Amino acid sequence: MNNQQQSSFETHKPQHFPNASLLVVATPIGNLSDLSPRAALALQQASLIACEDSRVSRKLFDMLGIRPSLVSVEQHREIQAIPLILAQLHAGKTCALISDAGTPAISDPGYRVVRAAREAGFVVIAIPGPSAFVALSSISGFTSGPIWFEGFLPQREKAASARLAALLELRAHIALYEAPHRIAQTARLLAKLAPSRQLCLGRELTKRFEESAVMTAQELPSWLELQSNRDRGEFALLIACDQLSTADRLNERSPESNQAAERGLDDETPDTVQSMPAYNIQGRTLLEALLGAMGPAQAARLAQRLTQDRNTDWYQMALTLKKPV
Repeated sequence: MNNQQQSSFETHKPQHFPNASLLVVATPIGNLSDLSPRAALALQQASLIACEDSRVSRKLFDMLGIRPSLVSVEQHREIQAIPLILAQLHAGKTCALISDAGTPAISDPGYRVVRAAREAGFVVIAIPGPSAFVALSSISGFTSGPIWFEGFLPQREKAASARLAALLELRAHIALYEAPHRIAQTARLLAKLAPSRQLCLGRELTKRFEESAVMTAQELPSWLELQSNRDRGEFALLIACDQLSTADRLNERSPESNQAAERGLDDETPDTVQSMPAYNIQGRTLLEALLGAMGPAQAARLAQRLTQDRNTDWYQMALTLKKPV
């Protein structure tokens, strides 16, 4: 290796993470051996680790031989955890943010913690690593191109059907996550809405009973029923980009699925893919009115006071609504 090659990347030397920094650490999606040395070092050096479920993370900590101080950033506790994390950062400590599996804030909690740390002026450092949809994409054999990462579909079947119909119109591969108790429903919807579309399914990626397969959407329900244990575990799906025209796609679908795609089936899900979050309609109306008379921060505080709703991220909603559509 010449000097230029050696200087082009960091060797396996211990890294010093700056004081008062938030380390966003990707953790294994199944096999603990996938934890990188840099991620292990970050967790060992962190004064406080923000995690989802301590019972899940404990297996990782046992492997590393550490007993760190923890705070939960599970979906309904993330906002409450922020003051403690900021207090540690203000004291010059290094904090780490992890999820139960994979990269934090990717279909998992964490983005509020990252945003709060940045707004407070602290350094945020990514410790990259495992991600289920990236891993699945690498073994799909599909052509390279844009990937729309959706994560989980809505829970209600009508809303999931409408959202899926909208996603299938995209000129991109579509990445989905699915839970074991809902995979059969999603398989039926895909088989109805786009029966000839190619997809790659990953079940229990990197774990003992890992499976992956490429098939058409109409084959997916039968594939799941072929073995009794195939409805167990965590699923990732990559739906290949459709090269057909819109007219061809409409001809391919059944009349029922065409009607579902056209009318959206449910008011809670739009029939076109939009980047704006699906906020509560009353809250949006109130905040839009307030934004006409004051700035986002003041409007967010007043909306929270008037509605007494502390679960909604009013400031983020205000910033989103303030942007030109």
